[in-house]
Amino acid sequence: MNMRYARRSEDTEQINVISWAMWNENAHPELKLLHHCPNGGSRNKAEAVKLKQMGVKAGIPDLSLPVPKGIYNGLYIEMKYDKGTIEKSQKEMLKALADAGHYCVVCYGAEEAIKILKEYINLKPIDTGKGEDTMLCQNLTVHKNRKVSPMR
Repeated sequence: MNMRYARRSEDTEQINVISWAMWNENAHPELKLLHHCPNGGSRNKAEAVKLKQMGVKAGIPDLSLPVPKGIYNGLYIEMKYDKGTIEKSQKEMLKALADAGHYCVVCYGAEEAIKILKEYINLKPIDTGKGEDTMLCQNLTVHKNRKVSPMR
C-alpha cells in the first residue's frame, strides 16, 4: 500500500507500527517476531467456515510479539483508530491472554503502540528488585491520546 496518500485508518496505523519494527530489527532482533494474525476482514461464507475449522478465533488481538520479557510471556496489542470500539470478543480474549501471563493493551494509533513496544522490548529479566521487570502501565489498559485508562 502506498502510504503517501493513504487515508489514516486502523490498517495504516498498524502498517506504520510494523514499518517501525522492521526499521528497528537490527537494534532489537526480537522485533522480527512481531506479527499480525489476519483473523478479521470480509470473507465469503465458505472461506469463513473453513477458517473457523482451521482455528480462527474471534477477538484475537491485531499484533503479537511472542517473546518473553520481564514477568510476561509475550505482548498482544489490539489496534484501534479514531472512534474504534473494543468488541466483547476482543475484551474477553485480551483478558484470557493476560490471565495466561501476557501483557495486553489496546492502542489508538501507531504512536501509542510504538511506545508500548519500546517499553516492552527494554524490560529487564525477572527479579531485579528494581521494578524493571514490569511495564509502567497496568496490564489490560487502553492507550488513547496519550492517556491511559483501564479496559472496561
